[in-house]
Amino acid sequence: MKLSIRSVVFAAALLLPASVMAQGSERDAVNRVMQKMMRAFEAGDANLVFEVLRKDGVVVGYSTSKGSVVTQTAEEWAKGFPGKPADDEAQRKRSYEIVDVSENAAVVKVMLDYPGWKGLDYLALSKIDGNWMIVSKSWSGQRKP
Repeated sequence: MKLSIRSVVFAAALLLPASVMAQGSERDAVNRVMQKMMRAFEAGDANLVFEVLRKDGVVVGYSTSKGSVVTQTAEEWAKGFPGKPADDEAQRKRSYEIVDVSENAAVVKVMLDYPGWKGLDYLALSKIDGNWMIVSKSWSGQRKP
């Protein structure tokens, strides 16, 4: 019996680094997607956005001005990208935290601190045909005085 328990422990020890490396590899891939998304925000470039965001994705958030939840397709949302950096781009701060990565799904928290807006987004990513893509964006935030 001791031999079989040792065998199981030994096998688990051999497999653990492989699973950790695989998870690290997926995390690195999600990080590359997020770096591209941050560059798209900085450049105001919808074409760059669509390299990592599915056009049929969903963007949802609560609008205080409308008093309701607003839902858009990612394609509709990306129309707000002007094709050039925002005039106040130098004052805008963005950061992100990869919250969780599994085999085919990931969640990323994005913090936005702009001169007139402080927001928080949660992005859901799915691994589709071997590529990580953002499939939904849930936003919240408030205008700064």
